[in-house]
Amino acid sequence: MKIVVLLADLEREGHLADLAAAVAGEDEVVLASVIEVGGDRSLAAEQPQARARRRQLDTFARQVARGRARVRSVVTVARRGWDSLVEIVRREDPRLLVLTWRRPGWDVLGTTIDQILRDPPCDIAVVRGSFARVRRVLVPVRGGRYAQLAVAIATGFAQRRDASLTLLHVTEPDRRSPLGIYRLVGDAAFDPRVEQLVSRSGDPAEVIAEELERNDAIVFGATGREGATDQLGPVGATLMRSGKPAILVRTRTPVASAVFLPRPTLPADRAERSRVVSELVDQWFAENTFSSSEFADLRRLVEAKELQGVRISVALPALNEEATIAKVIRAIRSRLMERLPLVDELVVMDSDSTDRTREIARAEGVPVHVHQRVLTEHGSYRGKGEAMWKSLHVLTGDLIVWCDTDITSFHPKFVYGILGPLLLRPEIQFAKAFYRRPLRVGGELMATGGGRVTELTARPLLNLFFPELSGIIQPLSGEQGGRRSLLEQLPFFSTYGVETGLLIDTLQRAGLGAIAQVDMKQRIHRNQDLYALSKQAFEILQVATRRVGEARGERLWEDANATMKLIRPQNGGFRLDLHDIVSVERPPMVTIPEYRAKRGL
Repeated sequence: MKIVVLLADLEREGHLADLAAAVAGEDEVVLASVIEVGGDRSLAAEQPQARARRRQLDTFARQVARGRARVRSVVTVARRGWDSLVEIVRREDPRLLVLTWRRPGWDVLGTTIDQILRDPPCDIAVVRGSFARVRRVLVPVRGGRYAQLAVAIATGFAQRRDASLTLLHVTEPDRRSPLGIYRLVGDAAFDPRVEQLVSRSGDPAEVIAEELERNDAIVFGATGREGATDQLGPVGATLMRSGKPAILVRTRTPVASAVFLPRPTLPADRAERSRVVSELVDQWFAENTFSSSEFADLRRLVEAKELQGVRISVALPALNEEATIAKVIRAIRSRLMERLPLVDELVVMDSDSTDRTREIARAEGVPVHVHQRVLTEHGSYRGKGEAMWKSLHVLTGDLIVWCDTDITSFHPKFVYGILGPLLLRPEIQFAKAFYRRPLRVGGELMATGGGRVTELTARPLLNLFFPELSGIIQPLSGEQGGRRSLLEQLPFFSTYGVETGLLIDTLQRAGLGAIAQVDMKQRIHRNQDLYALSKQAFEILQVATRRVGEARGERLWEDANATMKLIRPQNGGFRLDLHDIVSVERPPMVTIPEYRAKRGL
């Protein structure tokens, strides 16, 4: 069974992870930690603490796994800790939530054990004490879902920790029968780890206490009485006060899928709406902003890749990049393909370069596809987005990464930094890079600058119309990637508006929590002149206008101008150059018949 473990204090609660790993067996264990933020402190300010906690949990997860279990971590920041944990449970959809015992009335992320037992977010197991040295486990059963869950947890633990079980059924006087246990627990009674089947009559608390003396620990269900004010029940309260390790379990009655519930609407008041969105973005920033250094352990990424059975492809969109293409290819191939088998496929998607780009790439042994000659039945348009869209048809991977090829300081982190969140955080579906971008002016490298279209066009637009994306540091970064299962469902804009479109469409299809951003520290590339940047900004405005209009059911894009006049100096005066600039929206690749046939869809 997949298990989420709530960890607040590793030193005191680390044993919960070992117990969960034993119970989960071949399934997954997620170590969850919640950083509560009070007062007026910004959630975004907790990003360093979230990163430190992630590193701590990731290290601990590897210790718990020891090559035999699938263990990963997730860290969240929140105003209300319990609400955040409930969201993790909703997203991860585990069979079981494991947390440590806090006596009734004690705070657990802003709630109490009593409240958790009354309304659990999923099946739960509340653990008191360590099971590290437990070899004999008592399981009282009285029928129903609680008994089945208790037996399943105890059996899973016993099978992997070489322990034995005693199944106990307490009946009224003169009505004991071993057959009662068979009816209550079914086939579990025949598990080889079940050493004894005991049926006794008498007072339940007294009988269970006597049998517990002959065992090391107990796993039992909470009270099944509807409307009970004491969720432990009289027997449970006694057992949780005993000196032996105990697990209290309770199931959650299945409810309708949250997918069909109405989404909460933002407040109508502008100030209140801004506050709510700001809080949402701050939380996302703290939780989903990573550093490439977090994923520098490439063997860990390879292990995650092999465990998930996924194939990884990297595409290099290129247009006249003869000066840098070889360095980019060698950096990826030597570190990520030859030294360690992280990347399975490396392809250059050329946009009909007129220099030696294709010749150099082929000399490096890399397949080259000219995007104008791919899917010719569907025509061809200029632009980087067109090359990225057609690369989906060419590539074979389950995870796809795109990297720009004009980078003079290319490092393998531009690839593994994008892959890290996708491989280690299953909720992440799309990841983008960010970095400091020095600006080369003449022969001098300035410490700041670069990203001019980002700061003057893209980020203001997103803040204005799609504020959930306002925490994206560099929405136009070329280093990005995602899961094919998402990317094939998205439209692609043919030109430089592709990055903006992918972000907006991912937000609307998968939600903000599915997006990650990764700090790559520094990136130096060829800067473009102001006129080229002005045209890029115009393309981005087209994409934003189209999406804003669609969201409101209006024809903003259709009614907008698609030509741009660039003003250039000439003979002491100025001239106006007219340019037709249209960013074509390509349909989701999964709708293309040739793609469906190739993928067997």
